Amino acid sequence: MNTKAVARPAIVLLLISAVAAGLLGVVSEVTAAPIAAQNEKSLNEGMQAVMPDASSFEQLDVELTGTITAVYKGDNGGFVLTTAPGGFGGAVNTMVGIDADGVITGLRVTSHSETAGLGAKSTEPAFYEQFAGKSGSVSVTKDGGEIVPITSSTITSRAVCSGAQEALDWVAANGGAY
Repeated sequence: MNTKAVARPAIVLLLISAVAAGLLGVVSEVTAAPIAAQNEKSLNEGMQAVMPDASSFEQLDVELTGTITAVYKGDNGGFVLTTAPGGFGGAVNTMVGIDADGVITGLRVTSHSETAGLGAKSTEPAFYEQFAGKSGSVSVTKDGGEIVPITSSTITSRAVCSGAQEALDWVAANGGAY
């Protein structure tokens, strides 16, 4: 076997790989700040949507339990919690606003892997607006609650209810401490 016949393509491939890796590194560095800024903007817009009476939010350094992923305190005394309960296709990330009295001020599904046309309907106002004004126990009608589940997507509906309930429970247990 001829070593030159193998070495030359290997060196060329190594150089191409090194250039590609370098370019990917540069692109990553250039886009990191704009991506972080956009994520921060989306987070703030989401919190404003679920708790319109607050103008600023501070992330609390608290022990996270269950599917709660973050807790923020609004300048109005309310809280915004993010949760990630399991749905049909994976985690259904929700953002729940709860006022100082323990009442849901708003809820949004921020991301999911649910079936298009079914569980994906959890992002539509017809579904998530049902949560505003709820307190105490939150569940779908099939489980004795007041939330009308998405047709053919009870698992997703239950997941969103579960996230809302976890947020309500956290505020009931910890809200007075913050």
